Amino acid sequence: MKRRLTPLWFRVSGGLLLTALIAGRCWQLQPAGSITGWVPAMAEVYCPAAAIHRSGTISDSARTLDSWGYAVIGNAVFRDGRDRCRAKRGRSAGAERSPDER
Repeated sequence: MKRRLTPLWFRVSGGLLLTALIAGRCWQLQPAGSITGWVPAMAEVYCPAAAIHRSGTISDSARTLDSWGYAVIGNAVFRDGRDRCRAKRGRSAGAERSPDER
């Protein structure tokens, strides 16, 4: 039986995918710049129960938007009467801790 090589475009696309993965990982650890403050603040206003990440990198802003999106999609898909964007009891889910609480 003759062994066939994978087509060239599959090998090239695999290499490009690996390159994009490595470049994206390096890019996401960069400081977020001007979106550092408004992305978590916007998510906290519209969905207080979303996990708010505030360390100031691009990946943390993306994680904040992801958790907000998961809560909204969860409300749309699972209609069990539970509001996934409502703030948890006690204090707001996105409120930062004071230094003496740690």
